[in-house]
Amino acid sequence: MAQGVSKLKSKGGISRVTKKRQNPKAAAPKVIKAKKTPAKSAQTFTKVHQSQLISSTEKLIASRVGHLELIKGSRRQIERQEKEKAKKKASSS
Repeated sequence: MAQGVSKLKSKGGISRVTKKRQNPKAAAPKVIKAKKTPAKSAQTFTKVHQSQLISSTEKLIASRVGHLELIKGSRRQIERQEKEKAKKKASSS
């Protein structure tokens, strides 16, 4: 016979599902949106100006640093333009 206190083995893994484990999106930072009309328009106004400010800053940095390249359009648009250029070269020669 074994002497001493018998140790209970843990079942392993997660024994209880908490709210955070159940829905990790709830742990994400909350986005507070404006409800009143003037506040909504101000929010969209700042969003537009922020994007314009970012684009102008990128252009400024690219102009100062010559080897940086500004990419215009998405990857698919750029690939489409390259294909059109290749077709024009093939058809012209």
